[in-house]
Amino acid sequence: MSFLDVFGLILVAAVVGGGSAGLLGIFVVGMRMPFLAVGAAHFALAGAVFGEVVGLPHQPCAFVGAVIGAGALGAVLRRRTLDPNLAIGVLFSLSVGLAFLGIGLAEGPRSSLLGLLWGSLLFVNTEQLGLIVVCGVALVVFVVAFDARLRAMLFSRELAASLFNEGMLFGLFLVLASAVITVNLETVGGLMLYSLICNPAVAALRVARSYGSALILGSAFGSLSALGGFLIAYWFDLPAGACIVLVSSALVGVVLWRYR
Repeated sequence: MSFLDVFGLILVAAVVGGGSAGLLGIFVVGMRMPFLAVGAAHFALAGAVFGEVVGLPHQPCAFVGAVIGAGALGAVLRRRTLDPNLAIGVLFSLSVGLAFLGIGLAEGPRSSLLGLLWGSLLFVNTEQLGLIVVCGVALVVFVVAFDARLRAMLFSRELAASLFNEGMLFGLFLVLASAVITVNLETVGGLMLYSLICNPAVAALRVARSYGSALILGSAFGSLSALGGFLIAYWFDLPAGACIVLVSSALVGVVLWRYR
């Protein structure tokens, strides 16, 4: 594969992965659950690390970890058996502790495990790109297929529960969220992935004047953050994951300043 082929692969992964993360963020932020992304991302990281320790592939283990983390947070937020901030703090601490425990238990070089923390678009291959595209398409299909119900959930989950089986739809949403988080784990890094989900959505919801425009802007800002972050990282020889997060944060800053 030539340099141009590899570079093109990376650019497509940045646009599609960032766009799907930004689209997901509209619902995560819109339902006032931004730390759902934090918990799921760090549980995905913990799952991938322990998969490496026991000799299993990263992505299936990361997906299982993300589903567990998102499900646990979703259950706590739904039942309100514990203050959400306290629950999030406990689960976040647990996920980070498990991830670093796995790194400590690993034998031999830990470069691949540390790469999961910070991520890098430079190591994207055709198989990973395929998964990123599949998850992005699945998320778009989900949003289109359940458009009216998702609007109701964004307005009020309590009202939505009185109209249809909101719990089942929310469970499907958690699985899709976990899949999007998993396929972006190695490109952005587990410690920073939630920023790519939340920051573009915050900026989009500040600017958008309708539901449809919020979805489009969330995806566009996510793609812009991922693509811009990678190009800056490539040009200045910096960590790609960190640059992606910084670009998404700068985007929020510009929007808040412009629309203050």
